[in-house]
Amino acid sequence: MNITEEKILKPATDNSLKIAIWLYLLLWIFEGALRKWILPSLATPLLVVRDPIAIYIIIRALYLNYKFLNTYTVAGVIFTLFGLAITLTFGHGNLFVGLYGARIMLLHFPLIFIIGQVFTKEDVLKMGRFLLVMNILMTLVVYFQYISPQTAFINIGIGGEGSAGFSGAMGYSRPPGTFSFTSGLVIYYAAVSVFVFYFWLSKDYCSKILLYVSTITLIIALPLTISRGAVVGVLIVGIFAIIASVTTFKMVFKLVFIGIVFYFLIIILQQYSTIFSLSTEVFMHRVDAANKSTAGGGFKDSIGLRMLNDLIDPIVNLFKQPLFVGNLGMGTNAGAQMLSGKIKFLVAEGEFGRLAGEQGIVFGGGLIVLRIFLAISIAIKSLRLPKEEKLLPFIICGSACVAIIQGQWAQPSVLGYSIIMAGLVMASLKKDEIPLQKNIL
Repeated sequence: MNITEEKILKPATDNSLKIAIWLYLLLWIFEGALRKWILPSLATPLLVVRDPIAIYIIIRALYLNYKFLNTYTVAGVIFTLFGLAITLTFGHGNLFVGLYGARIMLLHFPLIFIIGQVFTKEDVLKMGRFLLVMNILMTLVVYFQYISPQTAFINIGIGGEGSAGFSGAMGYSRPPGTFSFTSGLVIYYAAVSVFVFYFWLSKDYCSKILLYVSTITLIIALPLTISRGAVVGVLIVGIFAIIASVTTFKMVFKLVFIGIVFYFLIIILQQYSTIFSLSTEVFMHRVDAANKSTAGGGFKDSIGLRMLNDLIDPIVNLFKQPLFVGNLGMGTNAGAQMLSGKIKFLVAEGEFGRLAGEQGIVFGGGLIVLRIFLAISIAIKSLRLPKEEKLLPFIICGSACVAIIQGQWAQPSVLGYSIIMAGLVMASLKKDEIPLQKNIL
């Protein structure tokens, strides 16, 4: 096949993968809506609704000869397969629980590198503009969940039973949006903030009306979540945006101007928006209550110490584990329910604790090291790019690196978010052109 033929066929073959990746994104956002409102009777099977898409993407990428098998993916597969073998031989022995745990690294983790090869910078920006539009619609859902009683249809829980709201403050519950749980909404707004910051700081095209409306919507949405994690996630992305953009005096001036605009927006909303002032009061009440339960620390101390402990404690506890453990899948809520009949943490709530408790020092520890190295690697690569090229990947790193290192991948929404954001970093690190495939049949 000559080069001319390859150029003719390439857009169609690439589009098949791009469509699948977009479907993966849509199912990440609306998986909870399917499980709560549309197909509640299929709530349990829909936990793995993205898995068939992941399988298709991997098979299609192999067929088109995309080079996504690297040190990270191969090591992840080896550690997981050995962990699965030990689980079925010497561990809990439940095949379905083991496979459910193994799918994280076998099916979803490789998508990071496939997205990185298939997507161009323009694809990343298209997804960013889409998230800005979805931000407006999502916040409308959150608003109605916030003001509605927990018995209302919009607040119905997984499987059409109970309530999806989580404990908040002053009689208000934390809304989940279209996600199954509030944790999905928290990370969603972190993803949205990536592109809010980027389009404010870059010269790439985005409708000014969309950007302004989505910015105001994000500011309104954060207190509505009643979640400290949502605010911290956006702040972390903001810090990465500042680091990436402070390259010239002109950019410093632009940052100061944007900061002033945001400040006055908050003041105006606080003064003239009843729902914003109310939700801010509720949010601050929850912060105060949380501070009192953390030995009197302030907002920064309670959040900072929790993040530090979540990172350090599991590493220390890792060395208390046996070399090999056969608990793969037991650390997920679905796995725990299959084994014990109850949704609870049989291994650990934190991600590092789960990995260590499921697979032990050797393989669990290996996955921890792999994820830490991946996060550090993409952050360094992003920061080393020329100043005009590093803005997008490094801002995305503000959400992706935290999700790679500490994201609770046992939770489907967090897993989907981590894969998508890490994949977008990979895509934005390379040049726009995708090399021609040599063995398209």
